[in-house]
Amino acid sequence: MSLATDLEIHKQGTALLDLCADVQARIPRAFRASMGYRISDECVEILVLIGRANAARQPQDRATHLEQLLERLQVAQILLRTAHAKRLIATKLWATSIELTDTIGKMANGWLKSARARYTSSPASDGATPATATPSAEQQGYTPGLFDNTAAAPAA
Repeated sequence: MSLATDLEIHKQGTALLDLCADVQARIPRAFRASMGYRISDECVEILVLIGRANAARQPQDRATHLEQLLERLQVAQILLRTAHAKRLIATKLWATSIELTDTIGKMANGWLKSARARYTSSPASDGATPATATPSAEQQGYTPGLFDNTAAAPAA
């Protein structure tokens, strides 16, 4: 296991945090507390979750951290998109942030897919087949969106 700081996803996450510090500094004071600090906090949490996923020994624990990371990444994207739509940040900063969040998202989804594959392919400790022998939609690479209400819909 390598150090989390040596991973490419961590380097991209650090670049995103650095960019978000610039975003926070350029946001007008009226929006700095509500938007600027929140964007930076989400980026810090993304880096924390990268470290937790890297340190996790069990594939299901790693998958849990990566799912949380992807959710935090979506929140950061929403906040950055809103800041750009309100003309609080320049288009160049926003475009760079989108490139970074897309890169981090692709890496995290690949890592998540690998963790799920290891979880579904590893036999249970007692020799029995795991209860998740047939992969669900979630294990096949589908990660529910932040505002996905399909799971909450009542069964007919």
